[in-house]
Amino acid sequence: MELRNITTFLRVAELQNFTHAAQELGYSQSAVTVQIRQLETELGVPLFERIGRSVSLTAPGQAFLQQAGEIIKAAERAKDAVRTAPEPEGTLRLGTMESLGASVVWRLIAGFHRQFPRVNVVVRTSTADGLLEMMRRNDVDFIYFVDEKQYSPDWEIPLCCPEETVFVTSPHSRLASRAEPIPLRELVTYPCVLTEAGESYRIPFERLLAEHNLDVAPILEIGSTEIVARMVRENIGYSVLPMYVASEYIKSGELVTFPVPEFRSNMYQHVIYHKNKWVTPQMKGFMQTIIDYVNAER
Repeated sequence: MELRNITTFLRVAELQNFTHAAQELGYSQSAVTVQIRQLETELGVPLFERIGRSVSLTAPGQAFLQQAGEIIKAAERAKDAVRTAPEPEGTLRLGTMESLGASVVWRLIAGFHRQFPRVNVVVRTSTADGLLEMMRRNDVDFIYFVDEKQYSPDWEIPLCCPEETVFVTSPHSRLASRAEPIPLRELVTYPCVLTEAGESYRIPFERLLAEHNLDVAPILEIGSTEIVARMVRENIGYSVLPMYVASEYIKSGELVTFPVPEFRSNMYQHVIYHKNKWVTPQMKGFMQTIIDYVNAER
């Protein structure tokens, strides 16, 4: 049973398409077909159903899927055990959100580089859904993002901890001078600056507004949380931001928080990678760096 055939099987199973798997693996489609047939012959069972252009796993294929992933990981461990481990080098691909990249990840790069000086870090940013898709396609080694609590049996999740989302305003605003909480129905009458629609930390606010049949018309909607925070500091409007973005400005007195009694935050910071992913020393090192930082900030 050849490892390359098993690797091809895993890619076809993931993409559910022989042509796409061939393109990503650098093979011709006929070569992928031959490798799958060889594997099916060795196992004595069909692994895929091919109906038109549709490709799906058979019941034996489903049973073999998890074992195939374990075989590949075992082969990598065997290679690692018999060779002298050089200093880690190459590229580490991290997927994260723009806000985490600007507020957290950049702080960690210098310390990681001192530990792994020969590793090049490539950071790709997207929404939570986009990051999960990147991970599924193996376009990144692991992802670090904020969203409602996520889970899949196909993932390893080294970090899942609550992340507070807060309403912030300038200390010179009328909202800051209020001693009592601001009811939601009154809040929507004030100007606001928000991140783009669909950003994970904006979704709970939008859901709350929908529950109360309310709406807001932001002065500005933009993907950059740093620009949002800057505009709020200039007293242009209030906003709702994750604490990892707002905390530095709150500590310096440039922003203040205010309570909205109807609002409850249910966001979590996640570090996730696919269960079949081979965890390199540099990947493990950066994930632990993130986890240590998050724990120190709590």
